[in-house]
Amino acid sequence: MRSLILILLLVIPCSLAVIKKTIECARVQRNSTCFIEGVSFQSPAEEYLTAFPTSSHIIIESSEILHFSAQLFDALAETAFLTLKGCLIPTVTFRSDELHCLRIDNTGLREFAVTPHDNRNLNTLIINGNPLSAIPPTVRYLTGLSILDLSNNQLVHIKLGWFQTMDNLLVLDLSGNRIARIDIHPSLRLGRLKNFWINHNLLQNVPYFPNFAPSLRRVRLVENRWSCEWVAQVRKSIWILAIQVYGAEYKCADKLDGGLCCYESYRFNISDILVEQPEVTYFDNRRQIEQFPRAERLTAADEGQTDAQQHVLLTQSYTVLEQKYRRLVEEKEQLEKRFVNTVRELERTVKRLTAELTEAQETIRAQNLRITL
Repeated sequence: MRSLILILLLVIPCSLAVIKKTIECARVQRNSTCFIEGVSFQSPAEEYLTAFPTSSHIIIESSEILHFSAQLFDALAETAFLTLKGCLIPTVTFRSDELHCLRIDNTGLREFAVTPHDNRNLNTLIINGNPLSAIPPTVRYLTGLSILDLSNNQLVHIKLGWFQTMDNLLVLDLSGNRIARIDIHPSLRLGRLKNFWINHNLLQNVPYFPNFAPSLRRVRLVENRWSCEWVAQVRKSIWILAIQVYGAEYKCADKLDGGLCCYESYRFNISDILVEQPEVTYFDNRRQIEQFPRAERLTAADEGQTDAQQHVLLTQSYTVLEQKYRRLVEEKEQLEKRFVNTVRELERTVKRLTAELTEAQETIRAQNLRITL
């Protein structure tokens, strides 16, 4: 009987070692980025017995993983950057205390979930080019995010309150979806948000804009179904607060207002517009911006003029402002390209430094091992 038990104790670990699936890198770049291809799992049991290679940056492509589960995230021992692209991964359940950046590109993702535990390590979440139609409320547990890119999916409804826990959120990209409604509570404040992209959606208005983002500096609004009333109201706020608007439209089905197409048949609740509008604000300490735009000052100063004369002055003022606006749009497009290039360069620098740090750590381990031996 004892001999049988001894045989079982020897056989069981060996059998587990045989069925344990160690995934190898298909290729490794000089910066230690590991590319994994052709991965698939036949049963949930295989996920528990999976081990990913030790690498700071892993890119999984050309694979079929029906559910990238929390157990698979646990198997990423020392990975800081994970990219899933060009795969079939319809479901992802995120759980990781190691990852700093997660990118999911064109994987057929339909369901994204976050385990209900605060996570301050994940800095960047990018989900692009998927049939994802909804974001779960549990995204609020990703409290460390500074960049959240949900562009070019199929989202239809967003609650900005889900992002209120993200104290460091700087960039929110919701462009290229099918969003028809954004819910915003009057008291919501995304205190550090500087870049807000909502272009190419189905929006008629954004309530409490830009009150919910007191630090907002750049915004994209083109290619929506804006209410002309809403556009008229927010143009004033954008001008006063010196918010840079990227992109412009020139041909519209209904009406063009300051570079945005809008529809006069759409109505909105005016109480949802800026409720903390200041009478006077400043671009800086030297230049004061008056509450009324130039055309309104002209009519206020020349009340004794005829309607025809006032109309001429308004037309001239509008033409001058339109020319200035178009020059600014061209300058903004150039600045935007520089900004994007700078961000990409910073990402490459971070990856390179991470790879160099990893290589240095491995060298130190090897030297310590030699000294020990």
